[in-house]
Amino acid sequence: MWKFGTLSVSPFPWLEAGYFYYRPSDLTWEVNNKKGHYLDKGFNVKFIYVPQNSIFPNIAVGLDDFAGTGYFSREYIVSSASFDNTKLTLGMGWGKFTGENSFENPLSSFFSGSKIRPTFSEYKKQGGSPTYDQWFRGNASLFGGLEYSMPNINKLKLKIEYDPFDYLDFSAINRPDASFKLRKKDKNINVGLNFQVNKHLSIETSYIKGNTFNISFNFGFQFDERLSSKPKFQPNINTNNKNKKTKHKFYEDLLANLNNNNLLLQTAELKENGELEVSIQSPDYRNSIRSSSYSAFISNVVAQQNDINLSLINITQINAGIELNRISYVSNHLDEGSSVPKELKIRHTMLYSGNPERYLENEFQPKVNFPVFFSSLSPVLASHIGSPDKFYYGGINLQHVSEIQFKRNLIMSSEVLLPIYSTFENATARPASVMEHVRTDVLDYLKEDDIQIARLQFDYIFSPRKEIYGKFSGGIFESMFAGIGTEFLYQPFDRKYSMGFELFHVKQRSSTQRFDFRKYKTTTGHFNIAYRFNNGIEPSLSFGRYLAKDDGYTFDISRRTRSGFKAGIYFTRTNVSAETFGEGSFDKGFYFQIPMDLLSKKYQGNYSNFRLSPLTRDGGAKLYHDKDLKGLIFNSTYDVLDKQWNGFMN
Repeated sequence: MWKFGTLSVSPFPWLEAGYFYYRPSDLTWEVNNKKGHYLDKGFNVKFIYVPQNSIFPNIAVGLDDFAGTGYFSREYIVSSASFDNTKLTLGMGWGKFTGENSFENPLSSFFSGSKIRPTFSEYKKQGGSPTYDQWFRGNASLFGGLEYSMPNINKLKLKIEYDPFDYLDFSAINRPDASFKLRKKDKNINVGLNFQVNKHLSIETSYIKGNTFNISFNFGFQFDERLSSKPKFQPNINTNNKNKKTKHKFYEDLLANLNNNNLLLQTAELKENGELEVSIQSPDYRNSIRSSSYSAFISNVVAQQNDINLSLINITQINAGIELNRISYVSNHLDEGSSVPKELKIRHTMLYSGNPERYLENEFQPKVNFPVFFSSLSPVLASHIGSPDKFYYGGINLQHVSEIQFKRNLIMSSEVLLPIYSTFENATARPASVMEHVRTDVLDYLKEDDIQIARLQFDYIFSPRKEIYGKFSGGIFESMFAGIGTEFLYQPFDRKYSMGFELFHVKQRSSTQRFDFRKYKTTTGHFNIAYRFNNGIEPSLSFGRYLAKDDGYTFDISRRTRSGFKAGIYFTRTNVSAETFGEGSFDKGFYFQIPMDLLSKKYQGNYSNFRLSPLTRDGGAKLYHDKDLKGLIFNSTYDVLDKQWNGFMN
């Protein structure tokens, strides 16, 4: 009996990265000496080549558990080809692929050093460092399979494969407590059936090793497009045509109708040449083309009902008092019965950068009774992934989130949690790090069962000049640290790069997560540079000082799809040795950022973030703080806006 789980993501067409958990029933965990409590985990990576000509097969090169303990380490080169209802796969593997039918490494004819694969005792037993000296070395073995889609039974596939694994060695490395009875293999042929329940879920049952039944559930999503349909744009527009038509009456109608559609009017000005300046804040829309075209359409209708002829409608997007962009629409292209093709409308729509506080020069400025208060109360999940004795610990908290705007750009945000139920009390912490405990004490914080102040952050956000953005912050940033700090970002409108820095002085909080503190305090900060490619790929590099006073750099590469879904991988190297860092050797992991409206029927502007690192260590730890500038001014560049035309009046 064993449990195996994998979480995989393909941020790029040529790359698949995976994170796995494995729990066998016959291995003993050395911490509590209990059989069945051992848990292994690691990273897999696969590089894929798909030729443009379909007559050639696909080729993939993969590394499994490439920076782990060696229990799963294996490398492979595999090719697959499809013919009608049949898919054939043939590959060669090294490491744990080798079994009783292995043969001498064919690469040894070209590289003499690849003939011998170092044994487990010859490299570091502490996982986390890439084991370069093992990759594609030692004996090799063939593997392959056939997948047949049954034409008469829809969504059912038959699979047959040749299995080279030696299960007494695979994931055990001949550990004395490994059970021969559970791991012995009677046959090298595995057979299985796969049923595709829907486009997201498949169930597979198989008979492996000639003596064992296996069942697996596979969930998959493609996030390149939105997964649910949204209602057609049908704005709620009301005007009182009985009143005398004046400019002030027009402004009042404009304010009421934009706000009724949650396109919050900030300022406006009707010019004598027929141009209309409108600035809005749109919390429901991530796509600036969508929110600005909606706003321009409503503005045009309101103008016509007030007997005003417009030539251009300029929509300025505002967030936290900062101008993100200015999008100019030809007014008669927005008429409901316009015969102008959509492509021509888009071609005549102009994109411009925002200017610091230009919108405050407009003549109509609705009075806002600051402070403005927003709040919500909802249950949320609390999670801890990466514990050595269990895949997942979690709980349910009652979360109160609030935001007070003293001015548009002076904001206090808070998050208060009341634990309702959790399993954190059963979690076992790993041995403490020899570094400052900036993260390894996280279980002490998660086990707190009284009211917690997770965040109480004050932010002053500003733009000292065009394309430069700044933020001063202070308060409680996260569950473990509070302090003061600043962040600056240079983001040119017509360039694809950005650069900036942040600097914070913080003190570690008590695990009660109220207003008590531990003695540890530090200054942490980083310089950051990033570049966006046309296909949504964005590599970034930050270097500086981390929370545990170690110095180094973090490399991150991610991809954002047109739907707004973002996935990425990262690693951090600092000036501490692998022995000082502890198990894992250095920090690495991957993350998702999922738009909350991807599956909903309505547009929403917020995201859900998921970040996974195989181990919680103190080295390479960054401060978490709300309202980072890159997120606040996301829609402030030409190339980002140019990818959003699918939102034009849609």
